[in-house]
Amino acid sequence: MSFFSLLIKSIFITALVFPLYSETGFSRSKRRQRKEPVCDFSKKDIYTCTREYDPVCATNGQSYSNPCVFCIKVMEHGGTFSFKHYGRC
Repeated sequence: MSFFSLLIKSIFITALVFPLYSETGFSRSKRRQRKEPVCDFSKKDIYTCTREYDPVCATNGQSYSNPCVFCIKVMEHGGTFSFKHYGRC
């Protein structure tokens, strides 16, 4: 009975670990091409941003924590800078 139990445990562990070390386990997933954030707030709108971290790099050399925060800063500065790319600067 002990051998059977050990066999089942080893099969279970192998099934859990194998996908991590398989051929595609280390390949990077292809990121889909994301579009530039659309900043279409009006001055009357009350805007609230979530606290998610999805960095945006602007042409002023600053990194903003997500597209919403980026759009608010663009509006506060009167559009003096624009979107450069996703990710940190």
